[in-house]
Amino acid sequence: MATVKPVKIQKRGSNYQLYYYNPQGERRRISVGSDRDLAQRRAVKFSDWLLEGKDPEVEIESARKGEESKNYTLTQLYPVFIERHGRFQSKSMQQIYFYRFECIRRCPSLSEIPICKITKNLIHEYMSARKKQDEASNATVNREAALIKSMLFRAVEWDIIETNPLRGFRLLPEGKRDVNVPIGKIAELISCFDHPMSDIVEFAFYTGFRKENVLSLKIEDIRFHDVTKTGEVYLRLKGNKEEVFPLGESAVNLLKRLISKRKEGFVFINPKTGTRYLSILHTFDRAVKKVGIEVNGTKLRFHDIRHIFASTLVRSGVSLEKVRVLLGHEDRSTTDRYATIEPLDAMDSLKSIPSMEKVYKGCFIKAS
Repeated sequence: MATVKPVKIQKRGSNYQLYYYNPQGERRRISVGSDRDLAQRRAVKFSDWLLEGKDPEVEIESARKGEESKNYTLTQLYPVFIERHGRFQSKSMQQIYFYRFECIRRCPSLSEIPICKITKNLIHEYMSARKKQDEASNATVNREAALIKSMLFRAVEWDIIETNPLRGFRLLPEGKRDVNVPIGKIAELISCFDHPMSDIVEFAFYTGFRKENVLSLKIEDIRFHDVTKTGEVYLRLKGNKEEVFPLGESAVNLLKRLISKRKEGFVFINPKTGTRYLSILHTFDRAVKKVGIEVNGTKLRFHDIRHIFASTLVRSGVSLEKVRVLLGHEDRSTTDRYATIEPLDAMDSLKSIPSMEKVYKGCFIKAS
């Protein structure tokens, strides 16, 4: 064990100074005020830290952040969230954040208390009050709760708080969105886009990946198999988890064409910016409107592609457990929403699946 030199106390003017050597061997000096008793207590504390191999300045800064976080509110966190996260989102998404937080701000008992005191029960009370007073739907209050959860998740990432008090928080049940789009409409939708937008939508149909997972996909996270025409990709999922997902032959062929000889960087490059897409919603919505695809009386959403992917697997005879794995669902109950979809019978299967694969180019997993 390395010898730790003692912490010395010296008075300069009216203030006491602590002189010591940090773990890197650098001589440091810190002023601790005019109280000698305080200076002696600090010197003992510094000695303890140094014996443990800790840097007193780092420990002091960590303690300061801890004290600040005790009084940090959602209202104070929101501009930090927008600056460090929101500015990388589309203008429309930033506007959505603004409107949602304006609703949250109306509740001082939530927005003005220290974020370390926020509990799951407090969020449920807020959601109940919003539904009762404003007649807000489950979907509306779920989006607001999700924003709070996202803000707290990033507060942990930025060392503002140690843990997310809403980790594992469950949103309210929403009405089932029955996505049943004819295969011909899907092919027509893809044909409406130019490259690379058509590639993005096509890849989403091949994999069922969420929009952000598609747009943020990097070449470094993909592995192609040498023996088979398949592959794997590492994805960061909700809750900051990383998991490996299989890639079918069609997805692999598309990726190989896009990647070509590149060794790193984003797979899908925006030709206008030279980097990844931040938002594709306007382009996607225009094509959906042109083709005229509706789901439950509303326009098709990009996330609906994920539901179409899962529904097609189930209709093809793939088990719900396999679908759960492919969608990355941690909770099987999330996948069970597809349990009511009836698989095609043997005769229909022979007739329908080949035509489906003609559009999807054989991307879907067959029942084994």
